Amino acid sequence: MRSTERRSRRHYLAATLAACAALAAGVFAAPPRPEVKMEPVKPAPVAADPAAGKALYERHCAQCHGEQGKGDGPAADLVYPRPRDFTLALYKVRSTPTGQLPTDQDLYRAISEGLPGTSMPPWKKYLSEAERWQLVHQVKTFDVLDLFRDEPQKARIAVGSPPRITPELLARGKDLYESKKCGQCHGQYGRGDGTSADQMKDDWGFPIRPVNFTKGWRFRAGDRVEDIYRTFTTGFNGTPMPSFVDAIPAAEDRWALAAYVKSLVRSQKTGHVLKARFHAGAIPADPWAAAWEKAGYVDFLLAGQIIIEPRWFTPAHDVITARALYNGREIAILVEWDDGTHNRGGAKPADEVELQFPARPDTGDERPYFVLGDRKNPVELWRWNAGKGLTRLIAEGADRLREERDGGIAAEGTYRDGQYRVIFRRALVPESKDALRFEPGRFVPVAFHLRDGDAGEEGLKMAVSAWYYVIAELPTPVTAYLWPLVLGLATVGGEIWLLRQLRRRKGVAA
Repeated sequence: MRSTERRSRRHYLAATLAACAALAAGVFAAPPRPEVKMEPVKPAPVAADPAAGKALYERHCAQCHGEQGKGDGPAADLVYPRPRDFTLALYKVRSTPTGQLPTDQDLYRAISEGLPGTSMPPWKKYLSEAERWQLVHQVKTFDVLDLFRDEPQKARIAVGSPPRITPELLARGKDLYESKKCGQCHGQYGRGDGTSADQMKDDWGFPIRPVNFTKGWRFRAGDRVEDIYRTFTTGFNGTPMPSFVDAIPAAEDRWALAAYVKSLVRSQKTGHVLKARFHAGAIPADPWAAAWEKAGYVDFLLAGQIIIEPRWFTPAHDVITARALYNGREIAILVEWDDGTHNRGGAKPADEVELQFPARPDTGDERPYFVLGDRKNPVELWRWNAGKGLTRLIAEGADRLREERDGGIAAEGTYRDGQYRVIFRRALVPESKDALRFEPGRFVPVAFHLRDGDAGEEGLKMAVSAWYYVIAELPTPVTAYLWPLVLGLATVGGEIWLLRQLRRRKGVAA
């Protein structure tokens, strides 16, 4: 009975699509699609074992994707983006032309490598090759239209090797990025802040954000130039991301666009210590000043606050970037993060960032609890709100926060081109003995909290980091520069003296 109903739905859909295509062919004289080079695909190396596939799926996948593969498992509402609905066979990451089914190898790759920027992990760490192939076969059984059975894939797009990256190629790619209006979704600098970015939805009606091109580590289909080229060629089924085969028919132009997008990707530099460099003179108030760029940066990883109610499993941000400078009087910490929307409060909460420090300078090696401390070890919060500015708070746990005077702290934030930059300042050594001290050479614990108003983040709904450290580096003493000069002069002098002695001996011998 179920099989008959599925065939009936499939035939009805096919007939409807055929009728629409015939009507369109009679009304519009559409040009033929550009040809794309294809290559054969090998069959799956492991035969299906329905019982094994079903058991593996129920154990590892159903909690997100649901028992029937509808993307409605118990955890579906707790992750972003939502888990894939397998029933309509719409897959984003493929090596096949737009609108077509993925190959078995595409499904195997997604299962094995995971999908960066989502809750889909790389199952190659936990399951054998044979088990992953059984999951490929099981996922295909959820296709209610039986498309996998009726339309098996026999070929995929041949990507080939990328061209040599040259300034001319990047210039061509930039021209295409602008002329094809990629910035309307992804923003001028690729930070996902285009004018249409907050209006996009997938084919299921769920909000979806354009990818931030500067964060290559979040690219679903990979961040190599070859991966980006393939994505521009295939498009992402079920999303507003189209195939560019029609808009950019020449393969060399799609390579140019892929190369340009790759050039927007910045390197992720994680670490555990933020080093404040010594800066002679006043520390710049402009967060884009050259001194800040020379200071170097560290990316600190963030995760959702899932310890205390209300738990937050879908944080909008996965990283916050920090730089630091100090002079003889003050230390300044610059934090920056990409945000496709600028929220200052109102209909949605304001965007907000916090620096968290131990409230007591004498805690030694014992650090407070990383989520807002506790009564024994409170924390000091430097909070900057896009609508209200700076607030200083003392927290003795999530339910015990009190606002304090600024304590000599100053903060100023700027939003530009899809990115926030906020500079916090404070005296290195405050007058109060009970205040936090940043003497050069002293490691000071620091943690970060970030809230995205467009995602509804406020209060405990936030992204948090673990404890890290900030240290004002000891300035390089003058002797460090003098000693090499002295040693160099001494070496030269010694060689001259030795040559003279040798010449005198030769003269005596003669």
